[in-house]
Amino acid sequence: MNKTLKYGLIFVGALLVVFLALIALVAATFNPNDYKPLIVKLVQEKKQRTLKLEGDIKLTFFPRIGADLGKLSLSDHGSDKEFAAIDSARVSLALLPLLKKQLVVDRIRIDGVRARLVRYPDGSTSIDDLLKKEEEESEQFKFDIKGVSITRAAFSFDDRMAERKLDISGLEFESGRLANNQPGKIDLKFTLQGDKPKINAQVALASGLLFDIEAKAVTLDGLTVSLAGKRGDGGMEISLTSPKFELGPERVAGKLDLTAKMTQAKGNLNLALSVPALTGKGNVFRAETFTLDVNGQQGENIIKSRLASPFSANLDTHQFSLDKLVASFDLSGPAMAKALDVNLGGVARIDLDKQDAHLDLSGRLDESKLKAKLGISHFDAPAYDFDIVIDQLDIDRYLPPGRPEDKARQPEKPLDFSFLKNLNANGRLSIGALKVANIKSSNIKLNVKADGGNLNVAPISANFYQGTLNGAISLHDAGTPRVALKQNLVGVSVGPMLKDVANVDMLEGHGSVALDVSGQGTTVSAMKKALQGSAALNLQNGALKGVNIAGAIRNAKAKFGSLQGESTQAANAADKTDFSELKASFQINNGVAHNEDLSAKSPLLRLAGNGDVNIGESSMNYLAKATVVASLEGQGGKELSALKGMTVPVRITGPFTGLKYSLDFNAMASEAVKQKVEQKKEEIKSRLGEELKSGLKGLFK
Repeated sequence: MNKTLKYGLIFVGALLVVFLALIALVAATFNPNDYKPLIVKLVQEKKQRTLKLEGDIKLTFFPRIGADLGKLSLSDHGSDKEFAAIDSARVSLALLPLLKKQLVVDRIRIDGVRARLVRYPDGSTSIDDLLKKEEEESEQFKFDIKGVSITRAAFSFDDRMAERKLDISGLEFESGRLANNQPGKIDLKFTLQGDKPKINAQVALASGLLFDIEAKAVTLDGLTVSLAGKRGDGGMEISLTSPKFELGPERVAGKLDLTAKMTQAKGNLNLALSVPALTGKGNVFRAETFTLDVNGQQGENIIKSRLASPFSANLDTHQFSLDKLVASFDLSGPAMAKALDVNLGGVARIDLDKQDAHLDLSGRLDESKLKAKLGISHFDAPAYDFDIVIDQLDIDRYLPPGRPEDKARQPEKPLDFSFLKNLNANGRLSIGALKVANIKSSNIKLNVKADGGNLNVAPISANFYQGTLNGAISLHDAGTPRVALKQNLVGVSVGPMLKDVANVDMLEGHGSVALDVSGQGTTVSAMKKALQGSAALNLQNGALKGVNIAGAIRNAKAKFGSLQGESTQAANAADKTDFSELKASFQINNGVAHNEDLSAKSPLLRLAGNGDVNIGESSMNYLAKATVVASLEGQGGKELSALKGMTVPVRITGPFTGLKYSLDFNAMASEAVKQKVEQKKEEIKSRLGEELKSGLKGLFK
């Protein structure tokens, strides 16, 4: 053997012996636990946090350098309250690569991790001090980790700014090799629980992993993320996949697909999002197109919708844009006579820093043209604003015809105004022509404002049954739902209006109607029975339908000698009592409208009266008094001239759908006798007066 080689081997062997002896000496004499107070002090001085090292630190030197840590915990900044803790941790690494500033870790094992993160009302967090960059950054250190294992980890997030909490428990993490430009893999699973929204779900993530330290880039291969559990009272399943996704300061690229299924007692919703090609640089990226399909069932109704648009985002400014938005929406169901079909196009802008979103849309709602400007601000407590213009809208075309008897059999649904509790909205709505519940109007303009559990629609203006409508309506969620309505109708045709609004055919005429009412109740029926307020009518050139009072009086005259008692007849659509003017005011209490000042005029008759209209029961009990006046023209003609001054009581009773009219001829006859007696008295007085005058003249001759 060459002497040089021989001495060289001896030298290397000697060095190895010395090195091993040195390691043995260090292992025998060095106790890392002696430095625990120093470590605690440094952490307190540098970070103002309290570090507790409860267990012993154990070092190993063969076959690899390693350290076992017992229990340790770290406090919040400037506090003794625990921020994070672990039950145990073990790290083992290769020695020789350290001399080359390379960190080759065999395995990192951490067990029993727990941490608590708080976001305060001002937006600061409990880890802001840990996220600050050091003034001097150390030289980049190369590392190579064969695997990381984290077991029994738990994290909590207390968001006091948004007033919600989120908990992660049972977290398990396993990785393959983690080294620069070397393929690896990661697997993660945990339980997620939250209160706003209420959620309890199992989350799993798996992906291949390749990172480039110098480029500060990461590539995910075969990424799959799944979430399954409950949200509120329903279930949910969400899956996100990407065959390859690159993320770095110089390049963002990849494909994303997301599917979600939401289930509830009343229905389900399926969502599918596809981004075929997402590209970008740094924190700015875009997609030439993305599509979102939402399909589902709510009760018996079926929903189908699609949204597609180019997409751009800036994560530095937190701004997102949908530049050429195309959306379609289809709603159908057995309770709808016709499916609702909406097709819209436009743009959308979202700014997360300002917490607002704006949409500018136009399109069609079936045959109707629609334009809408929509806005949302303060995402945690949304405030909505809108400006919507529709040329025509027939809501009845989407509702089943439904027979009245069918509706009567169905139990009445309670009113639910709870949606008003957190509703904050402000907007305008304009509709060229509207039909709803068979009520027709045009040129509708209204303003809407909702906050604090109140919804106010004011002012409202519209062309309404040949006249105009102006007023306001308000809804209040005050435990028991409450509605207030104030309307002034001018120049309206009340006949067609009553037919369409209340299915009542009992009055004709043009004029004004004033209404100021409010009601409170858990159902529509209860609210009608609780109505309070006032109403007034002032009509011209109309008629009371269902009875011909003049005709009844004419018939009574023909039979006058023998007619006794009352004559009762059901309302007859062919009969009516004309008037040239009708005025009446009503005071409404507990759903009953009371009138004392009816005044109606016609060339032949004058009507007065008093009584009640029971709105809650849809019935009437009213006494009208018809008086024949001097004029001989008009309904009834000359045949009634002999009854001049006679008053006939007419009592109107029964439900609106079956009114009955009773004419009290006894009262009429009694009135006639009284008139004749009065006439005789006048004749006698006149005759006695003449005779007395004649007698007096004779005395003075």
